[in-house]
Amino acid sequence: MKNSLLLAASVIAAALVPPAVAKAALPTAASVEQFAKCAVGRYEGAELLATQPGTAEEAEVIAEYGRRACIAPAVDLGVLRGAVAEELFKADFGSIGAQPRRDLIEIFTIDLSELEALDQNARKRIDYVAFGTCVAASDPKKSSMLLTTTVESAEEKAVFTELVPHFASCLAQGERFTFTRGDLRSSLAEGAYRLALAHTLDDEVVVTGTRDPSKRVQCRRVAVTGSRFRDNVCLTEAQWAKRGRAAEYAAEEIKRQTRQYEEIQTTIETLTRFTPAQ
Repeated sequence: MKNSLLLAASVIAAALVPPAVAKAALPTAASVEQFAKCAVGRYEGAELLATQPGTAEEAEVIAEYGRRACIAPAVDLGVLRGAVAEELFKADFGSIGAQPRRDLIEIFTIDLSELEALDQNARKRIDYVAFGTCVAASDPKKSSMLLTTTVESAEEKAVFTELVPHFASCLAQGERFTFTRGDLRSSLAEGAYRLALAHTLDDEVVVTGTRDPSKRVQCRRVAVTGSRFRDNVCLTEAQWAKRGRAAEYAAEEIKRQTRQYEEIQTTIETLTRFTPAQ
């Protein structure tokens, strides 16, 4: 528990530090957003998310954006990738659980057997995306809401603060990430996009940077309370187990309340039947 608290605290502190403190002066958020909109508008942008983070193929796609007049600001590739993912999320889904607005969508897959062969930077980049996918699965509504806020705004910070309780469970034991708010937004943007796609495919999304032993986010059809509808819910194995325990506790509480009600009714009936009238 102590390690979990320390881990969560370190992520919280890094997440809420203003970008100017966390990193040296960077190009403006507006220039990054402009690049992403250009990439999605002129080149559909989707090709980038089909490449694995940290590869030469990823760098080549970004270079191709430049050849098509979408000049990339001098920031980390992960930030550029996240900005493109955010624009694609808005264009293709709008929210986690919505149906896609186009037919062909491709994202990179992770071969866990090959993960160890990757260099440290590539593994970290993939873990960032995995972290974002896990947080998005923990709270799809707020993760979708985050991508509607203005970058570096008070509203963005407020939504991040509401998501903080999910951070610790989405990091491996002892794992430490030095996140700026920009890094967090980028990882959540791509994670939300991957999760939104998984919702439409009834498929599993592989994650690596979480405590969950299954290393997967699995989607299941779940009945919507009070209706005949079924919703597609995507969670990690640990999150499904937690949801199952909560459902068991709720069912037991309903049984307890039912028994209590029946006992009260029996008592009232007994008193009514056997108490002499005054």
